[in-house]
Amino acid sequence: MAGRQIVVGFDGGEPAAQAVRWAARAAARRRAPLRVVLAYHWRVPAALAPRGRLAGTAQDLAGTLAADAARAADAAAPGVDVHAEAVLGHPADVLLRAGADAALLVVGTRGWHRAAGAVLGSVSQQVATHARCPVAVVRGRPDPSGGVLVGVDDSAPAGAALRLAFAEAERWEAQLVAVRAIESPLAPPALGLPPLLYDTAEAARSLSASAAERVAAAARECPGVPWEFHGVTGDAGDVLCDWSQRTRFVVVGSRGHGGVAGVLLGSVGLYLLQRCDCPVLVAHAMPR
Repeated sequence: MAGRQIVVGFDGGEPAAQAVRWAARAAARRRAPLRVVLAYHWRVPAALAPRGRLAGTAQDLAGTLAADAARAADAAAPGVDVHAEAVLGHPADVLLRAGADAALLVVGTRGWHRAAGAVLGSVSQQVATHARCPVAVVRGRPDPSGGVLVGVDDSAPAGAALRLAFAEAERWEAQLVAVRAIESPLAPPALGLPPLLYDTAEAARSLSASAAERVAAAARECPGVPWEFHGVTGDAGDVLCDWSQRTRFVVVGSRGHGGVAGVLLGSVGLYLLQRCDCPVLVAHAMPR
């Protein structure tokens, strides 16, 4: 049975083309149709926007680019039902509307930076932050391979990420690797004295045990997926970025511990979207 559609944004650039190819393979894994959306808009007030022949020419050009992307998707995953369209409107708004009922919304990154890799653009960040469905930001290695990496803590968003990670590992026939990164905790200062490290070993054991139990519980829903758990010391963003160099993609929650109140995507998620060496999946809702 075919699943709900996957929506991928395309703007004519190579990062977006990479996202289209990845989305096509993801659609094949889900046996789902793929919708390629190219959004374009005029950089002038609506009252001054071109009309008539010029507007028609722009629409035709955008439609041609979208059709080219559809052909690239078909080449990447023959047999996937691909539909392409060009839509007038701000890219982030168009993609968020298109992905409102999607199984997965896929975007690329803005460009290439020698120091940090592909740089996340404002459209990708808005989509990753505000989408109502899971979002994949395709970045890093062109053809990533390996297991599915997921960061685990005791938050509700991390639980959603864990469930999504197991579901994706099952689809991609990959191993799931769950990591609980534990920073060295500090005891609160007393009487104006500097903070002191408390028993980090005991704290790490307790946190790791709790996270391992969550992973084992989620694994029971996907009994055919091989998995392993690692409790490590270090900053969560740095740890996951390091491990991303040998994984297919990494899954994070929409907001975990350390996030700023009112921000849907936490600091760890934003860090991964800027620096990860493989695609990043953001779990905004229960996978269906």
